[in-house]
Amino acid sequence: MTSRMRWVRCIHRPLLVSSLLLLAPLNTLAADWTLERSAERALAVAPELKAARAERDRYAGLADEAGRWPNPELEVDFSDELGIQDGSGGWVVKEYAIRQPLPIDGRIGHRADAADQRIEAAEAQQFQHALIMEHRAALAFHRLQWAQARIEQAKDQQGWTQQFAHIGDRRARAGDLSERERLRLNLLHAEAKAELDEARQVRKAALASYRGLLAIDKKTPTSLAELSRPKTPPALDILRERLDHHPSLRAAARQVAAARAEVKQARAERLPELAVRMGRERGYINGRQEATNHIGLSVELPLWSQGRGHVDAKQGAAIRQDAERQVTARDLGIRLERSHARLAGVLDHIDEHRTSMLVPADTVLEQTRRGFEQGELTLTELIDAAKANIRATQRYIDLLLEAREHESDLRLAAGLMLTTDYPEQDR
Repeated sequence: MTSRMRWVRCIHRPLLVSSLLLLAPLNTLAADWTLERSAERALAVAPELKAARAERDRYAGLADEAGRWPNPELEVDFSDELGIQDGSGGWVVKEYAIRQPLPIDGRIGHRADAADQRIEAAEAQQFQHALIMEHRAALAFHRLQWAQARIEQAKDQQGWTQQFAHIGDRRARAGDLSERERLRLNLLHAEAKAELDEARQVRKAALASYRGLLAIDKKTPTSLAELSRPKTPPALDILRERLDHHPSLRAAARQVAAARAEVKQARAERLPELAVRMGRERGYINGRQEATNHIGLSVELPLWSQGRGHVDAKQGAAIRQDAERQVTARDLGIRLERSHARLAGVLDHIDEHRTSMLVPADTVLEQTRRGFEQGELTLTELIDAAKANIRATQRYIDLLLEAREHESDLRLAAGLMLTTDYPEQDR
C-alpha cells in the first residue's frame, strides 16, 4: 500500500454495529481523544446505526419468507350422509384433501433474488449511515480543537499585551510616554482579555456539542490533540477509480438489481396460477362403504386481469431506480471533485499564509516590541504590529479548521472511513 493510499482506508465489508461497542467501551473512556477514537465512539452510541441495523434485519426476515413455497391448504369435509345410509346417524369425516399451489416459471426465484438485493442495499445504507456519523463526529472534534486553539492564541495575546502595558506604565513614569498612549496600551490588553473570555464561551459551546454527540459524561476528561494541518489527500484520479465502491452507489445499484428482479417476478406471475389437489373421500358404492382417492389440477382463468399493469408498474419502478442511481453517481462525482479542489486550495493557502504572513508577523511584532521598549519606535507602530499579528494568527487557525472540514467532506464524498477492520457480520 502506497503512502498516498494510507491517507485513509476503505472497508467494503458489511458493518457490524454491535461490535463497535468493543472498540469504545462505555466504562473505560480515555482522557486523550483522537479523531479516530471520536469516530469509534460516535459509531458505538449512535441510535441511527441501531435503526439501520434493524432495517437490514427486517429485509433479512422478508428474504427468508420470499424464498419459500406457499403453504398447502388442508380441507376436511364433515357430513351426516354416511350415518343416514347405514342408519347409525351422526356426523363423520366424509372427505379430506390437500391443495398445494405450484409456483411456476421461477417466480419464487425472482422474488428471492429481489429480496437478497434489498438486503445488500440495506447493508450498504448501514455503511452510509456510519460514514455520516463519522463525518459529524469529525466536524465536532475539529471545531472543539479550533475552539481550544483560539483559547491558546488568546492567552498568548493576553500575555504579550500585558507586557506592553507594563512597558507603557514604566515609560509613562519615566515621562517619555503620554497618559493617552499609556491608556491605549491598557486598552489593547483589555481587548485581549475580552477575546479570551469570548474564546472560552465558544469552547464551552463546542464542548457541549462534542459531548452530546458522543454521549460523554461531563465528568470525563476531554483533552484533545492540537489542531494541525491535514496531510495531502490522494490524487483525484485515485479517488475517482474507487468511487463505484461508495456505499451510496452500492446501495443504489442493489436497488436497481432488486427492481429488475421484481420485473421478472411480475412477468412470471402473469402466467395463470396452478394448484394440485389430492383428496380421499368415503362413500357407499354398491351398498358398501368404500374410500376413493382423487387428484386434480386447478388453474386460474385470466379473463379480467392478465397482469400487464403490474409488469408496467415494476418496469417503471426499475427505470426510476436506475435514474436515481445515475443522479447519485453524478452528485457524488461533483462533490468529490469539489471537496478535493477545496482541500487542495486551502492546504496551499495554509502553506503560503504561514510563510508569507504568520512567521513575518511574529518577527515584526518582536522587533517592534524591542524598538518601542527602547524608545526607537512609536506606539502606533507597536499597535499596528500587534493587530497584524493577531489577524495573521487568527486567520491561520481558521484556515486549519477549514482544511479539516474539507478533509472530512472529502472522506464522506469518497466513501472513506476512519475506523477500519470490522469483523464480518454474522448471518
